[in-house]
Amino acid sequence: MRCQFSLAAVAALTGAVSGAVVPVAEVRAGAGGVVEAHRISVPPWFLSLAAELDAIAPTETSSFLAPSSDINPDSSSPLPTPIESSPPVQSSPPVESAAPVQSLPPVQSPPPAPASSSEPATSSSSTEIAHPSSAGPTTPASPSAAPTVKTCPGPAQQSTDVYWLHAQDHNGQGAGYAPFTNDPKRYPVFRNAMDYSVVNDGSGDQTPRLQKAIDDDGNGGSRKGRGVTRNPAEVFLPGGTYQLGSTLTLTVGTIIVGDPNNPPIIKAGPNFQGEFLIMGYDKMNGNPETSFMMLVKNVILDTTAVSPGQSITALQWGVAQGAGLTNIQVHMPTGPSRHTGINIVAGSTIAVTDVTIIGGATGIINSNQQVNFKNVHFIGCGTAFEASGGWTVLLQGAVFESCGTGVNMTTNALGSLVILDSISTNSGPLIRFYDSSHDAGHQNSQFLIQNLEYNSKEPIAVDTNGHTRLEATAHVDTWVWGTMVPGAYAPGGAWNTHRSPQLLVDGRYFTKAQPTYAGFSGQDIVNVKTVPGHVVKGDGVTDDTVALNAILAQNAANCKITYIPFGVYRVSDTLLIPVGSRIVGEVWSVISGYGDSFRNPNNPRAVIRVGNPGDVGTIEIQDMRFSVAEVLPGAKVVEINAAGQQPGDVGLWNTMVTVGGTAETSISTTCTSQDPKDCMAAYMVMHLTETSSAYIENFWGWTADHNLDSKSLFTIISTGRGILVESTKGTWLTGTGSEHHWLYNYNFHKASNVFAGLLQSESPYIQGSGEFEKAPAPWTVDPEIGDPDFSWCGPNDDKCRTALATNVDGGSNIALYNSAAWAFFDGSWNGLYNEPCQGKCQANMMRVTGAPQNLIWYSISTRMTEVIVLDGKTNPREDNHAGGWEGIIQAYGEFAG
Repeated sequence: MRCQFSLAAVAALTGAVSGAVVPVAEVRAGAGGVVEAHRISVPPWFLSLAAELDAIAPTETSSFLAPSSDINPDSSSPLPTPIESSPPVQSSPPVESAAPVQSLPPVQSPPPAPASSSEPATSSSSTEIAHPSSAGPTTPASPSAAPTVKTCPGPAQQSTDVYWLHAQDHNGQGAGYAPFTNDPKRYPVFRNAMDYSVVNDGSGDQTPRLQKAIDDDGNGGSRKGRGVTRNPAEVFLPGGTYQLGSTLTLTVGTIIVGDPNNPPIIKAGPNFQGEFLIMGYDKMNGNPETSFMMLVKNVILDTTAVSPGQSITALQWGVAQGAGLTNIQVHMPTGPSRHTGINIVAGSTIAVTDVTIIGGATGIINSNQQVNFKNVHFIGCGTAFEASGGWTVLLQGAVFESCGTGVNMTTNALGSLVILDSISTNSGPLIRFYDSSHDAGHQNSQFLIQNLEYNSKEPIAVDTNGHTRLEATAHVDTWVWGTMVPGAYAPGGAWNTHRSPQLLVDGRYFTKAQPTYAGFSGQDIVNVKTVPGHVVKGDGVTDDTVALNAILAQNAANCKITYIPFGVYRVSDTLLIPVGSRIVGEVWSVISGYGDSFRNPNNPRAVIRVGNPGDVGTIEIQDMRFSVAEVLPGAKVVEINAAGQQPGDVGLWNTMVTVGGTAETSISTTCTSQDPKDCMAAYMVMHLTETSSAYIENFWGWTADHNLDSKSLFTIISTGRGILVESTKGTWLTGTGSEHHWLYNYNFHKASNVFAGLLQSESPYIQGSGEFEKAPAPWTVDPEIGDPDFSWCGPNDDKCRTALATNVDGGSNIALYNSAAWAFFDGSWNGLYNEPCQGKCQANMMRVTGAPQNLIWYSISTRMTEVIVLDGKTNPREDNHAGGWEGIIQAYGEFAG
């Protein structure tokens, strides 16, 4: 859910953050002549947010929204001269293996590889091989049906006049419907900012009107403070400039989406009052670790009109899981300034993707618990990335261009960092860091650099004493500063990492930007609620199974993009998403399984089936939420069978599975027994079968530990399994979380060719000492899918019989980066978060069995476990590898090579 801060960790951060908040200005001339200016200290209110008990009712505080004392209301500055990007090193692979999103003003960067385009190529053609046993129009095909091959072209004619989302019916039959609001018929799920008298010509102060667009409850009041999933809002910003005079605050359950054909600019006016242009953290929903389900995409944030001497942050993003930033640009003044692009203060989000930050003193300040920053391009920042706290960070596909410093880890506040598949050009040192190799006990500031292209003359790694630890070199394969297993703490060790070619495009792990379908017209989109002959309600009552299956089959056959307005669409049998499908939800539209088809744990059945076994083609799913409406021990919520002809043809973005905790499910009120056998709510969250090949970005699979939308926080739920990966054809998990599942959160069973960048997990709160059921009970082990049976534990060993964060069972070419595995509670659960476990919560956090071939595992971070990896070899223990929240292994190589 939200991985809380321990009291000890807060104490450590208090010293590390408040005492080590970097002083003024390190001025350096070189590496493009960029001046590294003021690095702003972490705000004092961070310390009050980083609390162990993150379920405390919110209090009214506004100190962090008050105008800064150093604001000069008369100050202004002209727009900076645009930065010309330095040409990339000729031998460097491209920054992003997917085509760039076509909407934002282009930044000169290495060219993309066409093989992984995020938008369908207009020259492609539709290919389909249909078999007699394929799915009919109303009934999903059985898993034994003959495979189908289906690809789809791009738009027949490029359209940039009206973005397809804007052209949808948002007020009539095709409108989203929120059944659990106070007045569903009047409640506006979709809000066009222009309908709130907003002016987008760059004049005036639009903050009050935009705030109204975000918070409107349809009855003249505000939806803020009314929960997460009852009152969803998608706010559309047409192209233009929206000038703000003060901070715009976001609300949980919100998507802000701009027109990618003409991206809107949210701009701070020259007399802007406040510390933040946009405040992402919703204080009405508790601490940052409970600010769930917020997404901002296809927008530009601009602080260039604010005086460089004024302290301002474009976006405060202290948020939780289910939140995301994608396809964002941040523009700040170049040269010396006190501007920050994004400040991620506390929180537990898991992915920030496809972001460009230009100028400013600091591009990103981060103290979030764990996050994958994918394809972030820093241009002309004094310091690109400031590690002010947190436990583990993955910088994947980062570009540091004309920056003073790439990463600052000198405060010793971040536990572990990986810089992966990145480029530094015309910049200062890639990393400045605190050397913890001689520290007794707890050792922070561990890092790893892999597949780095470097064309600067300054050293790559420099410690706080000014000592060069890694000289400039054109390419780094793998270089480790931190604890190694087997081995000890390595103060700089070069490794050669064998990476499966099947996972790579142009030498890098494949990535793909979330599709925007920019260029498609409204004629290319089918709204499921306006299809003649098929009645779809999404009202949380009607069974929509037959109609949705028919529409999905028809749309896939005709290569139409399926738009699912917000609603709760109940399905009593499997919903088949055929190859040829492209699906876009609205504020996480909900597909919720119910009924007898999903009740038998001995015959589990998929609620959502993504293709049939052996199917090949295109399936893209974004901004959706899948759930169970009631206790369904036979429900496999999502099953992915299909593979693409190219990497990423089958993909999910900003999508989640929730089991309990939300407005549409009875689980939120019925599961109160301390014995988990009384609420075996779902069989499995997600299954990537042997025939699948999928790219999954910013996915959260959550068994609820508390209720988001009911008066009582208290709930006790058991989901049998988290994410099971059996795929051998290529799997990419880019920023994922899997929490509170009973046997495991992640299981790689005889899988091959898997990349996972950030695996965030929490153990169930009711396992461990005093537990009512000892794993695998109450579930029955199924050896065919690699269920761990806990036979290595004593029959009454409570701490041993607890969920594994990650189980690796055989297989080959498995590459895991930045595991963030936390445990907090044990035994009876009171729902108050005030009784953390004493000592260690569980015996083993990770497990490796079956002698996997070439298991690459970098940056394992744990909390409250005895053994970090139960491997039958050295079984490395947390107490012997203290760092981060509690334990770190920076490079685990027992099964490498």
